[in-house]
Amino acid sequence: MNLSFKTAKELRSRIESLTKGPLWKSTTWKTPYPTKKPLTLYYRDPIECLQSLMSNPLLKGSIDFTPFKLWKTAERVVRVYNEWLSGDAAWKIQDQLPEGATVLGAVVSSDKTQLSTMTGNRQAHPLLITSANIRMNCRMKASFHAFLLLALVPIPKFIERDVEIRGVLESRTFHAVLDFVLGPLKKVAEIGLMMSDPLGWRRFCFTPLVAYILDTPESAMVAGVAGKTSSVTTASYKNFGDAYRHPPRTRDYTVQQLHQLERHTDPWDLGPYVKKAKLLRLNGVHRPFWHDWPMAEPSLFLTPEILHHWFKFAYDHIVKWCIAALGAAEIDFRFSVLRPHTGMRHFREGISKAKQVTGREHRDILRYLIPVIAEAKVVTKAFITALTSIMNFFYYGQAPELNDDVLDQMDHALATFHRCKSAILKAGVRKGKNGPINNWHIPKLEFLQSVVPAIRANGVPLQWTADVTEHAHITEVKDPASNSNNQGYEAQICRHLDRRDKCHLFNLATSMETTGNTEDLDGDDLDAADHQEPHPLLAGLSSGRTAVNYFTYSASLRDGEYPNAPTPFRTFTSENKVTAFHLNRDHVGHRVTIEDASTRFCVPDLKDALLAFIQRGPTSPLTIGGRRPKLDDTQPAFTYLQLWHSVRIQTRSYHDSQQLLEPETVKAEPPKGVWKSGRGDPVLVNIDDDYHWPRSGLAGHAICQLKIIFCVVPRSGFVAPAETDQFLAYVQRFDIVSQPNPEGGANGPFPESSTGMFQLKRSRRADGSVRGDIVPLHRVRARLELTPRFGKVANKKLTSGTSLDYCEDFWLDKWFTKELFWTLSH
Repeated sequence: MNLSFKTAKELRSRIESLTKGPLWKSTTWKTPYPTKKPLTLYYRDPIECLQSLMSNPLLKGSIDFTPFKLWKTAERVVRVYNEWLSGDAAWKIQDQLPEGATVLGAVVSSDKTQLSTMTGNRQAHPLLITSANIRMNCRMKASFHAFLLLALVPIPKFIERDVEIRGVLESRTFHAVLDFVLGPLKKVAEIGLMMSDPLGWRRFCFTPLVAYILDTPESAMVAGVAGKTSSVTTASYKNFGDAYRHPPRTRDYTVQQLHQLERHTDPWDLGPYVKKAKLLRLNGVHRPFWHDWPMAEPSLFLTPEILHHWFKFAYDHIVKWCIAALGAAEIDFRFSVLRPHTGMRHFREGISKAKQVTGREHRDILRYLIPVIAEAKVVTKAFITALTSIMNFFYYGQAPELNDDVLDQMDHALATFHRCKSAILKAGVRKGKNGPINNWHIPKLEFLQSVVPAIRANGVPLQWTADVTEHAHITEVKDPASNSNNQGYEAQICRHLDRRDKCHLFNLATSMETTGNTEDLDGDDLDAADHQEPHPLLAGLSSGRTAVNYFTYSASLRDGEYPNAPTPFRTFTSENKVTAFHLNRDHVGHRVTIEDASTRFCVPDLKDALLAFIQRGPTSPLTIGGRRPKLDDTQPAFTYLQLWHSVRIQTRSYHDSQQLLEPETVKAEPPKGVWKSGRGDPVLVNIDDDYHWPRSGLAGHAICQLKIIFCVVPRSGFVAPAETDQFLAYVQRFDIVSQPNPEGGANGPFPESSTGMFQLKRSRRADGSVRGDIVPLHRVRARLELTPRFGKVANKKLTSGTSLDYCEDFWLDKWFTKELFWTLSH
């Protein structure tokens, strides 16, 4: 076939002749009540979509077909949960299937999205589908396109004056459409179907609905319940603040209510039917799409959703309580004087008047919230304990792997919040338009009672986050719509996706032909995609950027692959290979004398610290701020230093040491502009080789401020000491303030009880000077956030450039990153 073309028309013709993916179909959708415009449903066969995912050679080794159980130790006492197949629900479904059959869990997602690039306030209601059998580290990567657009659900506008009746008709239309589109999955869940896996093997598959990713209002609509009613339990709004979980709202429970209702009232006599349905806490949908789906259980497939159920709840309620407690001016000032960190949002104007806040801003606010409000004038110990507990709950639950011990901690955190939540009402900070609110009628709060049971049933909540599906809305709906002519955009979206699928299949085939067979594309290759060179086949197909891997670069330098690279190597690792570092090739400006560097960075003891470091030698224990040895009068073998103002640090994941994290930039700049004392970021420094971050926690480490990054320049005719043939750093130490031992006994370096954070104090010598010393740069382990202890009222003289250097007392913010939280909480 001749694939050459000269015009756009010829290009489209060539694309149409390529191998097809799942075919798009359309049908006119008729409704029992008149609508303003005729409705057209565009959809694909869900079985074809799942088959296209299952048979994708890129997923070879990243898709499982058998439920499994993980244990923390060989004694099999503490269960570990991660993928959906590791939970109890997969096992229960497997037990109901014939011997040798495969459970192929269907995951769907739907949410209305604004086509903002178009005129006329256009909306789309995409329905996405994927499989829970695909491992979440692959399924959640946008570059793999594991979420396929299954249908564009029509958005009807009924000619009906009664707003309530109109809403019921819209909900019934939604359920009827899903019942039609997902019908093939129901049939396969009942009788099974032979399908091919990535290796070409035939499997007898059953397709239960195992997860439905959606936000809170749509969750109630899918469950068929009325407003102010839980979609996963039998609780109504008066029970939302209860400290225990109500019985689950099972499929049988809801269907029985519907049958009871229909025995007395015609479902299409809408007025009386809806009125009686509300008495049963139902929304008027008489045939939920899941009512006849074998093995589909709404109380299980309506999974916890981090973005809306947790972070949106935290912003809409917890953040508002804190603003009301401190006052907008005070909390805005405290946020404005926090030090900015590269790659993170800095709230220069505060948070009280933030507009169009996204999920990312929600996370950035929460990472600072507790240390910012701690010790404020109106914040009681019970108040801060309640907020700390629910924050712990949110952060524990975001882990990619959870075990029974952590789930017990989550239960304890939620119970502590409920025990202390009366302090929030007592403070009068839960407010509405008409003044203080003295109840807990918050649907998202009630959802939290179902999180731990859902984890045991379906695996970790991280895999069900709407972050991935909302990104899919961009690639599957918004981008194609932006290329349309603004008329009949649904059909044009489908045609765009059809052609894109054909091109993708063509690229896959040609890449396989170019790279040869895919026998070496095994599971280990895909699992290690973040920390190894990409497989040639993946490199040619992935639209995502390749993750930076400084560990690989460092190994290449050590192996001599770059003989002309300057030394010391600008990319290197710690001795135990847990941290990698990368500096710019060239130092900043000209080389400077030790005295000039000392003056420029306001570090008067730099020379003494450097000479003491050399005199101690490589075999001496590393100390920061301790007693220095008596310095000899020998002339040092160097006079000049080369300076760097930043370093990139890359570490490994707490839960998977093979998983590399995104590099972080750590600053060490001299005084300039608003940075009156320089810009040196707080870091964690290893001082004992027997302790390994992150598993060791703070043991064997010191909390410091990075002031200078440098390497020495040997004098002509001299040989520099071996200790200086590396990058060095001058750091200043902070001490942990002693706290009562939570288990009894003597005070020690323990977290403060109500916040769970370590209190820090700048370490000073007897003469008042700050304790500092020289350490090898490869001893640095992580970037930290030290939040000033503002006290009852913040010092109005502070700025974002001076808050770290002018304050003496700080909080070690354990919520700064999820990795830091998991490390300090275990």
